[in-house]
Amino acid sequence: MTAGARPPFLDASNAMCGVKDGPDWTRPIPPRTGCKVTPLIEAADMFPTLEHLLLDAKESIWLSFRIFDPETKTRSDRCKKLGLKDWAALINHVVRSGVEIRILLADFEPVLADHLHAGSWSTYKSIRKIVEKLDEADRGRLQLIIIQHEGEIGWAWRQLLRLSLRSRVRKLVGKLLSKRKHEDGGLDTRPGLWRYLHWDGGKPRSWKAAPPPKLWPATYHQKFVSVDRKTAIIGGLDLDERRWDDRRHRRSANETWHDISALVEGAAAEDAATHFAFLWNREMPRYRAIVEEWTSPAGRQLMLDPLTPIAKARRSGISGASQSKSSQSKSGKAPKSGQAVVQLARTQSRKSGALFAKGPAQGIRELKAAHREIILYARRQLYIEAQFFRSDEAASWVEQAIRASPELEVIILVANTPEEIAFEGQEDNLAHRHGEYLQARALGRLLRKAGPDRVGLFTLAKQEPVKGDEKKYEKTRGTAYGSGLIHIHAKLLIADDAACLLSSANINGRSFEWDTELGFIWREEGKSIADFRLRLWGQLFGSIVTPDMGLAEWRDIARFNSEAEPEDRKGFVLPYQLGRARRYAQPYFFIPDDLV
Repeated sequence: MTAGARPPFLDASNAMCGVKDGPDWTRPIPPRTGCKVTPLIEAADMFPTLEHLLLDAKESIWLSFRIFDPETKTRSDRCKKLGLKDWAALINHVVRSGVEIRILLADFEPVLADHLHAGSWSTYKSIRKIVEKLDEADRGRLQLIIIQHEGEIGWAWRQLLRLSLRSRVRKLVGKLLSKRKHEDGGLDTRPGLWRYLHWDGGKPRSWKAAPPPKLWPATYHQKFVSVDRKTAIIGGLDLDERRWDDRRHRRSANETWHDISALVEGAAAEDAATHFAFLWNREMPRYRAIVEEWTSPAGRQLMLDPLTPIAKARRSGISGASQSKSSQSKSGKAPKSGQAVVQLARTQSRKSGALFAKGPAQGIRELKAAHREIILYARRQLYIEAQFFRSDEAASWVEQAIRASPELEVIILVANTPEEIAFEGQEDNLAHRHGEYLQARALGRLLRKAGPDRVGLFTLAKQEPVKGDEKKYEKTRGTAYGSGLIHIHAKLLIADDAACLLSSANINGRSFEWDTELGFIWREEGKSIADFRLRLWGQLFGSIVTPDMGLAEWRDIARFNSEAEPEDRKGFVLPYQLGRARRYAQPYFFIPDDLV
């Protein structure tokens, strides 16, 4: 396909769906006209905007996150004036006002990712506290599902790993039992481990043997909110204190966070509501079954109710059917919110029936296809922000676009080091080394084949020297050029200021093939996408940038910043340190590429 030859939208011919002749919900959602997109740069934009949406909601608020902490502080002046200091107070206030709130939250592998598992069930405890304080008539308006992805590993692998898994579970349970105090709740917030315990009087006493864990390598990674089924926030941001940061990034390096979301209005927002309703109704029986499997052998219970299905959404967007009369104008068309054409794109894999499955089977791969379409659409300038760029396929699409368009230049802004390595002490983790190998291979290939005049690799660091506790991150690549890193978590592509892809998906096999993800393709005539890019770049460089700024200017400023004292730099942009990634990287044949 020639770059720029067709609008970068998806249909059955190019959506890369891994399900042949599947049901309607596996088909691409059609592009929707008359939408409005308002980009939200950093949590400083997104958090207050989301708070306003909750306060203004009339009927329903549906939240789907990987991480959601009700103890997160509120940031808007409106919440502060109402005395709503955190999200628990905000949720309580909104539910009491008569608005329904449903939360679809990711769960994590209880044995191999027990800290993340505990985080999800800490949220459960926080939400239960709110529910129990509500009047009986209000309780049905606050509901929560914490769900494991269906894509568990194959039965044969679980049997082959039975002894090593038993040893791991025994050590983990013993460690948790030996500690008297736990910041994350200990075994109380790890229900996935309860069947591996002897209980006495409702208290865990010792380890006991049980069937091997199912091992869920994939997860719900999407981050979006639907308000009244007509407005949505979609992008890369979850909601907790770790994600909060402002435009100046003056926090400690391990607390910095660069991310992008967007407010979407119009018919595409209704599609997001339909997507949420579909997942909620589909996962509710699995949620009950999984919790029963964990709690029944332990003789314990977790209160899951109130829990009810969602009535059919107003727009059958997943099947492409037209909207209901309640959301139509007198002309029979959806009311216009703006001039943008927006198409939702998803990743949604399936449970594999293979005995030796290492993860889920292919399913909906629209976000992978959307990355390809946006990349090949670019003819003059392709701008990419990515937490990870580990896909050889994506690198090959960039090469194809460069060959097709002699004038095309590519600017890639990528995290210099994964936060798990830089700040969380996981530098010896083999999966992270394998992931860095994949990224160094993909980006090194691009530079080698396209050359530095066509492709530039960049990262972000603070405008102040390393200080205090940040010094301990120097050995783990948490600093660069004498400054603490700014963690890049954004997932964004912009092609020629004419088309944009914003999502929760990283450029790697996990987001393209395994995890549940959501994003959208945005096409709009005029200056809206260009204005967004210029505002974003102005923030990155700390000054107003010209519309014709390109790769040469990026390279010059990044080089200047790398040689200047941190406080004298022109913004945060610096050269990406590919060499450091290569020195750390190590491939491992037994680690699936799609895992990282």
